[in-house]
Amino acid sequence: MKKIRISAGAILLFALLYFLDGTGVVSAIVPAAIAHELGHLLTLRLCGRRLTGVSVSLTGVRMDYAPQIDGIRALLCFLSGPLAGVLYAFAVCTFGGAFGRMSGAASFLLSAFNLLPILPLDGGRIISELLPERQSRRLSLAAALLLTIGGAVLCVQYSAFTLLFMGTWLVLCNLRSVTAAA
Repeated sequence: MKKIRISAGAILLFALLYFLDGTGVVSAIVPAAIAHELGHLLTLRLCGRRLTGVSVSLTGVRMDYAPQIDGIRALLCFLSGPLAGVLYAFAVCTFGGAFGRMSGAASFLLSAFNLLPILPLDGGRIISELLPERQSRRLSLAAALLLTIGGAVLCVQYSAFTLLFMGTWLVLCNLRSVTAAA
């Protein structure tokens, strides 16, 4: 592997979340995210791909690999992260005590969220592999808009900002990719 890039924004955000988190949720998410990414990495290796770089930014983790894949191998690689997350969730919820249950719950939610049909999430990559590009981009944007609307409702009713923030970020990612493709 040639490059590991971690943006200053990602470091700052993680540090801020870690120091402001009095519940331990951020600490519980880290092993869940690692399990998710290891699922992708294992499947890439089993498909004969080599990792050429890893980027950690405000938008998440991205693995670069060579050679590129498509078809059933791509679908397996996209599904392997959420599957590894669910397996991790069951294991730590069963054997991990209170912290394990918290990390397992976070892993399960992370896996389910990643399967939403929104780019750049794993579910969005799956629909991009299965549908023509124009249809997959429209579906991705529509799902991101619905997530944002749901997030706005939760924000108003329960002062829960997370889904509104995530939905807005995903809408912006999709709008940027739509304008770049035009």
